[in-house]
Amino acid sequence: MGRTSGTVVGTVLLLLLLLALAIECHADTRYNVSFDELHKCKQHNAINGYNYQAFFKLHELQHHDPADSDLVVDLLVYVLAARDGHILLSDQNKTGATALEIVLGGGANTFSQIRVGQKGSPIRTKASAGLLSPIDPLPVRLRIYSEGQIRIHAGNLTGEPFMEAMLPSKNASGLSYVSFTTWGTALAKWFYDCPLPTTNGTAMIDGSELQQEYDGKQRLLDHLKAVPRWIDPPVNFTGVQISHMYVQGFVYDQTTNLIELSGAMGLSWQDPRYRWNASDFDNVTVVGDVCRTIWTPAFETVSLFTGPLALCFLSQEGTVIVEIEEFSWINFCSLSDSYRWPYDVNACQLQLMAASHERTVPIRVVMGMVLFDPDFEQSEWSIKTIGKHEYEQAVTPYGRQPMLEMHIEMVRKSDIHSVSIYPSYFVANLLISISFLVDGRSRLLLNSLGLIVLLNSFLSLSVIVPRAGVPKIYIYFQWSLVFYALSSILFVIELWLKRTRANITPGSWIARTISFPALRYALAMDQRSNYNTLEHKNVRWDEVTCILNRLVMVVAVIVFAIGFTKP
Repeated sequence: MGRTSGTVVGTVLLLLLLLALAIECHADTRYNVSFDELHKCKQHNAINGYNYQAFFKLHELQHHDPADSDLVVDLLVYVLAARDGHILLSDQNKTGATALEIVLGGGANTFSQIRVGQKGSPIRTKASAGLLSPIDPLPVRLRIYSEGQIRIHAGNLTGEPFMEAMLPSKNASGLSYVSFTTWGTALAKWFYDCPLPTTNGTAMIDGSELQQEYDGKQRLLDHLKAVPRWIDPPVNFTGVQISHMYVQGFVYDQTTNLIELSGAMGLSWQDPRYRWNASDFDNVTVVGDVCRTIWTPAFETVSLFTGPLALCFLSQEGTVIVEIEEFSWINFCSLSDSYRWPYDVNACQLQLMAASHERTVPIRVVMGMVLFDPDFEQSEWSIKTIGKHEYEQAVTPYGRQPMLEMHIEMVRKSDIHSVSIYPSYFVANLLISISFLVDGRSRLLLNSLGLIVLLNSFLSLSVIVPRAGVPKIYIYFQWSLVFYALSSILFVIELWLKRTRANITPGSWIARTISFPALRYALAMDQRSNYNTLEHKNVRWDEVTCILNRLVMVVAVIVFAIGFTKP
């Protein structure tokens, strides 16, 4: 197992190196754009997601000089990106509602669009599957006329425009800045301020030489597409390896009992059916854009795993590397008993299975490559531990087949609940406890204030407390209400006894017990100097309620202390 993992990691690193060399050293592409042409341009790397940061003045660009007086923008750029190339033309050095946005290869490189304003309403949309490539520079020429007509050429710069549209305002004279960016985690290299290509030192031409030619890479792609697509993995398939997983979101919704992981991940596996001899295809060793050409695992619907394959690379040894830039992994997970709320924990599982017709598809994960975004937790739950179980044969709705199961142990973020509930619980019980020691209106005031604070906390708690079980703090809130009721009842009885001023029969056991000096001192009913006069004193019935108040207060303090401790 360790040797296999090491071999896969080594192969992955080798493929990444080969891919980098292919990007840097590939001189001729399917549009015949040479590095000599790119070196004449300025370069801007878009690496910060969907964020227009750098704005360039059109009139300061060296090669932006529209020959036609009606042209406001006549710009030639090249772009290297796997998907989502964004161009913004604006009347100021920032985004705005009047800006013009052009999207190339949006939606995982499936469509292109012209919009008014950043992320604004589209005025032209066109399907363009596979338009962009991280290896082949795409030439794009933008022509915008003062009356609002927009013409965009992509790839072939001399034929019919790739997209045409008209600005709703029919006025483009204010466009004076240009900016470039990408979307999400995609990276893009932009080459701008480019002169039109020249041939053999002659005058500039209009780009007719940028015609698609069939080099070794294109012949290899055509060769792969000519083979019928397999529906099963190869014989003796070793499995799909999750080489890395970057978790960007974790949500547990206790109302719907749904747990979700989201982020990006990379897959790799060996498929010897796609090996080739590099010398037969101009020494091409790595090829991309093969997601729809080669066999890829199809995850079972019951796994509740979704995520399109954004990038697929294939090496001459048959190693496949796949990137899923946005995945969502969901499962049902009921909440356990909430007695320890808000300090409770819960355990959930995420399951992943791949469909196959005649062969099995084992799935494995390298736990050391499971990484987390600093702000990935998006609910009141935190991941405590995460583990895995790789089943070779598990009972599933589709029979016995391999399955990957991720075990997640999570804890509730208790800080906000502790700050909002426990202080009010402490104050309410303190007021109710003190009310047993005082008389008259002071007692009524303290007891009422304690009830108000307690009810406020009780109502707030009833909204957020889970429905699974009864939390410990909820039980002790109820006990606090019981002590409030006892305090009120004893207060009424004591008022009635003080008005009647009824005495206890001298010599009875109740009178002797209440007159016991140590008991009266312990319950703070008399000063020590009064002990020598107790035998001459008539004991009234209201002193019985006084003793009961002291005893109930002691019980209330003990219950309060137990309820306040962390379960």
